[in-house]
Amino acid sequence: LYAFTYSNGETKVIDTCKLPVIRKRIRPVEKQGQFESRCLWQHVTASLKAGNMDAATEHKHRLEEKQRIEGKQRAATKTAWKPKYFIKEGEGWVYHNPLWKTH
Repeated sequence: LYAFTYSNGETKVIDTCKLPVIRKRIRPVEKQGQFESRCLWQHVTASLKAGNMDAATEHKHRLEEKQRIEGKQRAATKTAWKPKYFIKEGEGWVYHNPLWKTH
């Protein structure tokens, strides 16, 4: 079971065992942009699938360290981080083109 609460206080409980399994439809990694999640994390994922925790840990460390360095560089140059698909709303982030607004 999964329970979540809406911002209006209403709580909804879903039996996740009764939900249908829907396969993701994604572009192949080689057709993804360099900052897309599956592209960024592909070596970590492959290492985990191969059961190689040491390699997965190393790939994860390199990726996160690169992101830390990029963050420090943005801070040093006072360059704001501008996400491609999300906008800051209050204390959180919201997808800027939700499906319910496009149909």
